[in-house]
Amino acid sequence: MLVLVSGIYCSNTNSEKKQTNTFNKPTEPPVYKFDSSFSAEKAKVIDNFFKNRYYQGLFSGAILFYDSGKYYTNSYGYANGKLKTKLTPDLPFQIASVSKTLTAYTVLSLIDQKKFSLSTMVYQLLPGFPYKQTTVAQLLSHKSGIPNYMYFAENYCKIKYRHLTNDDILWMLKRYRPRLEFKPDSRYKYSNTNYVLLALIVEKVTELKFERYLEDSVFKIIGMNNSFIFTPSMSLKNQLVQGHNGPYSIFPFNYQNGAMGDKGVYTTVFDLLKFDQALRKNLLISPSTLQNACTPHTPCRPTKDYYGYGWRIRYYDNHDTIIYHNGWWQGFKAYFVRWKNKDKCIIVFANTIRGGFIKQDDLMALMEGIKPKAVKAGEGGED
Repeated sequence: MLVLVSGIYCSNTNSEKKQTNTFNKPTEPPVYKFDSSFSAEKAKVIDNFFKNRYYQGLFSGAILFYDSGKYYTNSYGYANGKLKTKLTPDLPFQIASVSKTLTAYTVLSLIDQKKFSLSTMVYQLLPGFPYKQTTVAQLLSHKSGIPNYMYFAENYCKIKYRHLTNDDILWMLKRYRPRLEFKPDSRYKYSNTNYVLLALIVEKVTELKFERYLEDSVFKIIGMNNSFIFTPSMSLKNQLVQGHNGPYSIFPFNYQNGAMGDKGVYTTVFDLLKFDQALRKNLLISPSTLQNACTPHTPCRPTKDYYGYGWRIRYYDNHDTIIYHNGWWQGFKAYFVRWKNKDKCIIVFANTIRGGFIKQDDLMALMEGIKPKAVKAGEGGED
């Protein structure tokens, strides 16, 4: 038996509006109570879904479905196909772009501490930053117009046998000044560069390495004891869970593995559940800040999704709203789906490129027994 904390949901209810703009910073990590007595019938449906994908060669990974204090977890396949080591739910996976939720959480906690604000200009925090109109809020919501480093680094980075660092990416922005893709704040376009810059802002403000600050001031506070950030000094070969591009074939070295903030977090399904609960208890960020992060700041066309600050938002015709993020990188895929006004979440980690992405609606149907339809905001999709 893991141990449940109740708290404020990421919602816009009247009760939340009465909350003060304060945040909790416990001296010791909270005690979480999670009961594995999940509905046996529902667990069987979930298990059959992933087992069938595994037998078809379309899935290898770990899952956790959580509903109001009860959970079901399982794992399928190999952590390392070459060594034939079995996966277990307590092993840390690279969660790729789901890392952005933790980066945003960290940045917003510093804003609550009055270190800077959403409207602070990035050049005021990062000396020499060339785009003078860019704000912290635009980075968080992908409205900066700054191009994705994963593409411009291919041209500007001459040494690809070592890991690219965040400082390297900032240097390229200063040195080459790649053209903005649009006027800041005029529209949305997802760019990993935004979250690399946010990680650099955390370092500048706290005077600590990003990975060190997250370990000491986020992971330890929440109790995410099996979580860490991959750094350029680490070896991918030493990680217990490897990303695969075939049943037994492990992804080779990629120089962009060293960048962090946009990706790089390794965590377990249990630790990410603790993060879900920390959000509901307003650990490190205030209710109003969390509400703002979970509010649409831009539509993600052509889908019906919206982007907040570090979260995607989707409304459904059954009045459910989910706050979620997915990610993929070098054979890893991650899904983190949270119900906005219900104590429910789904966490799925995969370590194979095979099988493509599982549709968000299919994951929700496993939990709810029905497949809701996504709708635009204001079309009856929000509680």
